[in-house]
Amino acid sequence: MSARQVGELFCGLIEACDDINAAVSLFLSVNLPEILADIDKRLAGADTAAADTRAELQKSEAARARIDSLISQLSGQSLAAPLRVDIISAPRTVTLANPVRQQIRARLFPSFGLGSVLCMGDHQALDVSPDGFITPLRLGRSYVNAVATSDTSVYKTLCIDVVPPRCRLTASGALRLDGKGNLRLT
Repeated sequence: MSARQVGELFCGLIEACDDINAAVSLFLSVNLPEILADIDKRLAGADTAAADTRAELQKSEAARARIDSLISQLSGQSLAAPLRVDIISAPRTVTLANPVRQQIRARLFPSFGLGSVLCMGDHQALDVSPDGFITPLRLGRSYVNAVATSDTSVYKTLCIDVVPPRCRLTASGALRLDGKGNLRLT
């Protein structure tokens, strides 16, 4: 039944009773149980939905408070500044005549920060390129610094010895030979 139909029915009831108070009293005594049942049916899930909504709101407010806490903790830190230089791989010794170029590989921690790692050597026994490739110069010891480009106070110092060529050995300890039967040197 539409609202217009209910209105027409009520106007007809007023005309039949000839008194608005009697019409309202009669209307409510006859239709009130039906109206209340309809309202209860329409609102049946509203209380449960409201309770669920309040619970979800509390969860989202707790999550928002946690995010705000993390933001305030991180806002005092410079996310771009590295904390340390981690050496991934670097040789301890380099052979003077080895044709295979050795490399120092390093990265910054945290890895999401800005900048990169620059390698700088002392040019005593070896040269090192900025990207970490090593070129032996003479026998001896050299020191190489792996430096964070975004903060030069963050670095790691490596000590690398340049040694004379050595004979390569097999796993059993015998001399290793190349395909032509010559000694293999490192």
